Amino acid sequence: MTEYTFSVFTPSYNRAKTLPRLYEALKRQTYRNFEWIIVDDGSADNTKETVEKFISDRPDFNITYKYQTNKGKHIATNVAAQIAKGKFFITIDSDDSVKDDALETFINEWNKIPDEDRSKYKGISCRTCNESGKTNGCPLPSERFDCSDLDLRLRYKIDGEMWGMTKLEIIRANPYPCVSGLHFYPENIYWDNIGRKYITRFIDTPLRYYINDQENSLTGNAYSAHRETIFVRLHFINECWDYAKSNPKFFIKQFVGLSRDGLLNGKRFSEIKKMPDTFSKRALAVIFYPMGYFLYKKQSGGSR
Repeated sequence: MTEYTFSVFTPSYNRAKTLPRLYEALKRQTYRNFEWIIVDDGSADNTKETVEKFISDRPDFNITYKYQTNKGKHIATNVAAQIAKGKFFITIDSDDSVKDDALETFINEWNKIPDEDRSKYKGISCRTCNESGKTNGCPLPSERFDCSDLDLRLRYKIDGEMWGMTKLEIIRANPYPCVSGLHFYPENIYWDNIGRKYITRFIDTPLRYYINDQENSLTGNAYSAHRETIFVRLHFINECWDYAKSNPKFFIKQFVGLSRDGLLNGKRFSEIKKMPDTFSKRALAVIFYPMGYFLYKKQSGGSR
């Protein structure tokens, strides 16, 4: 079996128009030992024909195309991880792009970690930027910063989207769960749970471009985010409470959001207040319920 350094994975849903931009970016990569896996999540456009054209161009990297009925990015990720042949797994969305030296930078940074320490790390993550090259979020405390995903966001309060590579063995050992009613499993929960076991080397260099192209989405425009975000709120409240003292403002927002998202999901106050897993947290859910109710009425236009 051929083994690559990187398995670059792209989930795609009706993105035949934007995939060529990413294809060209991969062709420009200064590091060449990678494969590209595209999982088509039930597209109704000519995604398949577009990818077949890429393959017929005979680039110097392998391209694998898989089709599935529309099940969501999390299931597409599980599919890609099972067929991947790389040491590291990288997800890049079908409407974004990467800098020419992205893969080379990742492997160079990984090689700077001493061999005896690498078992502690899940991989390397970097900053992201917009189309004009402006870095998203606030800077890291140093050029290279080692910590867990949870520590980065909740203890050190570093915002802005990060992007990176992860050891394939970790992705395979931690597949995304399939939750009834969810078409996109929240990535925050997934990475936070992995971050309890491993640390990441974060670098203050932006290597991924987030391009503002929202004509389509992986799960379709009709899908509502509050179906996912209520799971994220409960994740932080019930599973990450050990960070509450480090970032109290963040957790207040989670209680307010829990009420708003619960109401948007059709739940009653009596149900929402029971969702936190301890008496003290339930008391906080009651205290912040009026703020969440106000946001709910504002978002729903006053209708239920």
